[in-house]
Amino acid sequence: MRKAPVNQTQKSRGWLKLYLGSSFVGAAVGVAVAVWFTYQSPLTTHHVTVPLNSAATNPPVPLEGVFDLPKLLAAEHASQPWAIMGGALLQLSLPRLSIPLLERAIERDPENSLLHVALGEALALADGGVISDRAKAEFERVLKDDPNDLIARFYMGKWLLQNGKAKPALVKWVGLMRTVGNDQTWNDRLWTVMPRAAEEVGISQLTLQALCTSGM
Repeated sequence: MRKAPVNQTQKSRGWLKLYLGSSFVGAAVGVAVAVWFTYQSPLTTHHVTVPLNSAATNPPVPLEGVFDLPKLLAAEHASQPWAIMGGALLQLSLPRLSIPLLERAIERDPENSLLHVALGEALALADGGVISDRAKAEFERVLKDDPNDLIARFYMGKWLLQNGKAKPALVKWVGLMRTVGNDQTWNDRLWTVMPRAAEEVGISQLTLQALCTSGM
């Protein structure tokens, strides 16, 4: 007579553990799927044999994981370890971890605009794509030295759109599209942001496509 409540309690605890475990797994899967579908690889690329290149239009050399970092640091041209580690972590979709390393790299080479644009992008990606005042300052600094920097132009367009300036954002992105031509990496990225700006301005997608191809 006294064992029944104990068995019921054990069963209840078992179901509770099963419920909590399945809920945790479900939540983890949901987060993983969300990250998978919303993550965008950084436009700033890092190659072992060349420095960070904000004007690169080729996809970055893929890294298998953080265990590739020693190989990067031991490479023949690895003269800037902080830049290499910061760029690698940014490429591995770990922008928040890359920020302090890129800051250290800038301390050693404060005039390097490529490092500044990488830091700006890392700040933006760490904030879920939102262009903070600090990230904007990095992009503005880069554009002051090089008004044609592709990545800084792209993210300044995002800042304009986020601040209710859809028309100048669209103008900036259409100009960028004409600059990069048929490069697939840039075409894919620009078409993730231009339709929203075009919708806010009242331009159809067909008209937007015509604007992007004219003059190419």
